[in-house]
Amino acid sequence: MTEVAVSLFGYTLKAIIFAAIAYAGIIFGKKFRDKKDAGRVVNSQESR
Repeated sequence: MTEVAVSLFGYTLKAIIFAAIAYAGIIFGKKFRDKKDAGRVVNSQESR
Protein backbone atom coordinates (compact mmCIF):
# COMPACT_ATOMS: atom_id res chain seq x y z
CA MET A 1 0.00 0.00 0.00
CA THR A 2 2.88 2.35 0.74
CA GLU A 3 4.31 1.82 -2.73
CA VAL A 4 1.01 2.86 -4.30
CA ALA A 5 0.90 6.05 -2.21
CA VAL A 6 4.50 6.93 -3.10
CA SER A 7 3.81 6.31 -6.78
CA LEU A 8 0.64 8.39 -6.67
CA PHE A 9 2.50 11.20 -4.90
CA GLY A 10 5.27 11.10 -7.52
CA TYR A 11 2.88 11.27 -10.46
CA THR A 12 0.90 14.06 -8.78
CA LEU A 13 4.08 16.05 -8.24
CA LYS A 14 5.10 15.56 -11.88
CA ALA A 15 1.66 16.66 -13.07
CA ILE A 16 1.83 19.81 -10.94
CA ILE A 17 5.31 20.64 -12.25
CA PHE A 18 4.26 20.13 -15.89
CA ALA A 19 1.11 22.20 -15.34
CA ALA A 20 3.20 25.03 -13.83
CA ILE A 21 5.59 24.94 -16.79
CA ALA A 22 2.69 25.01 -19.25
CA TYR A 23 1.00 27.89 -17.39
CA ALA A 24 4.25 29.87 -17.31
CA GLY A 25 4.71 29.26 -21.03
CA ILE A 26 1.24 30.56 -21.78
CA ILE A 27 1.67 33.67 -19.63
CA PHE A 28 5.18 34.52 -20.82
CA GLY A 29 4.28 33.70 -24.42
CA LYS A 30 1.35 36.10 -24.28
CA LYS A 31 3.53 38.84 -22.77
CA PHE A 32 6.18 38.30 -25.44
CA ARG A 33 3.58 38.39 -28.21
CA ASP A 34 1.99 41.55 -26.81
CA LYS A 35 5.40 43.23 -26.61
CA LYS A 36 6.22 42.12 -30.15
CA ASP A 37 2.85 43.34 -31.46
CA ALA A 38 3.32 46.71 -29.70
CA GLY A 39 6.67 47.05 -31.46
CA ARG A 40 5.04 46.36 -34.79
CA VAL A 41 2.42 49.05 -34.19
CA VAL A 42 5.14 51.61 -33.39
CA ASN A 43 7.13 50.63 -36.49
CA SER A 44 4.09 50.75 -38.77
CA GLN A 45 3.13 54.21 -37.49
CA GLU A 46 6.65 55.52 -38.07
CA SER A 47 6.62 54.39 -41.69
CA ARG A 48 3.51 56.45 -42.50
